[in-house]
Amino acid sequence: MDAIRTVQKAIDYMEERLQERLELERIAEAASMSIPNLYRLFYALTGHPMKEYIRKRRTSVAALMLRQTGLPVIDIAFDCGFDSYQAFTKGFKKLTGLTPGVYRKSELFYSFESIQLMEKVSYQEDRDLSDLYPDVKVIRTAPMETIAYKHFSDTRDGLEDEAYRIFYMKLTEQGIHAGKMKLFGFDIEPSGEESPYGYQMMVLLDHPSFISDNELFTYHHEGGLYAVKRIQAGPATSILTAWNRLLAEWLPRSTFMLGKHAFLEEYQHYRGSPTHLKLHLPVTKKREQETIEIVELPSVRSVHFRFDGADSAAMADEQMIAWLRSQGLAGDQRLQLFMTYSYGTPLGLDYWYELGAALPDDVRVSSNVGMRDGGLYACLKTSAYGAMTGVLDLLYRWLSQSDQYEADEQRHWFAIYVPCDVADIERSTMVECYIPIQ
Repeated sequence: MDAIRTVQKAIDYMEERLQERLELERIAEAASMSIPNLYRLFYALTGHPMKEYIRKRRTSVAALMLRQTGLPVIDIAFDCGFDSYQAFTKGFKKLTGLTPGVYRKSELFYSFESIQLMEKVSYQEDRDLSDLYPDVKVIRTAPMETIAYKHFSDTRDGLEDEAYRIFYMKLTEQGIHAGKMKLFGFDIEPSGEESPYGYQMMVLLDHPSFISDNELFTYHHEGGLYAVKRIQAGPATSILTAWNRLLAEWLPRSTFMLGKHAFLEEYQHYRGSPTHLKLHLPVTKKREQETIEIVELPSVRSVHFRFDGADSAAMADEQMIAWLRSQGLAGDQRLQLFMTYSYGTPLGLDYWYELGAALPDDVRVSSNVGMRDGGLYACLKTSAYGAMTGVLDLLYRWLSQSDQYEADEQRHWFAIYVPCDVADIERSTMVECYIPIQ
């Protein structure tokens, strides 16, 4: 409860000064908390990074002023704490879909109210998941007969776009008008000497037609239980972000676990071009609820690869792989791999990501050697969910309401990955997520 009151102090400080320049150091001082710890708890309790919360609240106030006053847009921008007119108009359109001038004349209403944590705490754990993720629905799809096409490429970039374009063209050449039909796609594993990346497209047909193209074939899709989220078609990075929100944030909080059926992308299109996607995450009901354990861990000798910035994860991954190969340790099952990152911090200059490996006593290496901190940890063992955001949310929310433990700011959280089935590492891998406590 003390953590909830502390974060509420930060919220109250920001609310009183939305029109001013807000510095993270001053917000943390008002909450009597370090910036990293405030980042973590703020995100866990509100679901928003601090900078995003400030931006949404300022935009909400500006939206109200646009409707209720005749002030020039530039005056509203500065009155609401934005650094420049350009930053205001760009951010306003990103959140509302409209420029400030168009919004003032439209019927759209944008509102992002201030958060009062003390009003939420009594029912937060029992809150319906649909309140947090109204855009995610769980549905069961029936088995379906389809016409399909397999596309292979030597590069991952543009794989789905090229598969869609060729498949749509082939359907048109066969006299199949796909304009109002459901098109789906999913990743496939190449076999033999095919290119290393594969993607299969398929279209649902009530009455399959005669097909003369040898690259098209009939395919039976089993269907199953899916969590579905609709997004705008866009660059691969935005689609990947949406997938991660489903896998790493929604799934751990839900009563479901990852299913064994295929991930699907449903294409909604107009005149041959995708306009929206429906992401279908395969799920199944959890057999039992995971529990949080308190454990004491020893310090261990380990290697660490940490980088800062938006590309830090890719850079750490590249360096880790290169180091393992240089030391002749690639694929060595004795190594315990782990990861951590600046939870609660948006991608940017302040973001960091780290990969590491705990070393057995008989493994001798000459570089990057350090120690992974031991001590008291709260641990949650569960399936691996992408960036683990949802799992961390659960742990830090539990910690914020604990009367017995509090976060230890001198140490970092980390996650250990434990593959269970080499034949299906992606779905069988379990994770042990540890947050430091005292």
